[in-house]
Amino acid sequence: MNNSNKNNNSKIPNKNISLKQSFSFAFKGLINIYKMERNFRIQSIVGITVLIVSLFCNLSTIEFIFLLFTVMLVLVMETLNTVVEKLLDFIHPIYNSTIKTIKDISAALVLITSVFAVVIGIIIFGRALFNLHPKYGIIIAIIFLLILNLLGALYKTDD
Repeated sequence: MNNSNKNNNSKIPNKNISLKQSFSFAFKGLINIYKMERNFRIQSIVGITVLIVSLFCNLSTIEFIFLLFTVMLVLVMETLNTVVEKLLDFIHPIYNSTIKTIKDISAALVLITSVFAVVIGIIIFGRALFNLHPKYGIIIAIIFLLILNLLGALYKTDD
């Protein structure tokens, strides 16, 4: 093995990090996203509120699991969106229309997930608090998808 390979290999991070270090890195990441991203802070507060309210409702185990899953999914998608944006800014710091499109699509992940979360919330809390039929949540999902398709038709580009 020549010296250039040794030097390149020495720059590779040590993969034998401890479990404690792994958790430390993960918590630093959580702190960073919480500090950097206003939307993450808002979504985490909404999530806490939803989960606290759910404790006082007569929810089934499956309803509680759906709420918990939905809250966490929104936070995961917001985190993924932030990763995509930061990575693209790092790779290509100068404005580029393709990069903007990728960022917009990444933001759409969060929007779709958030609408999904609202629909789930309406279905679950609508029944628990107001004895509403689940169809009201489904109607909102249908309206969202119709608007999405309408906007898609209006802004369709010729491929």
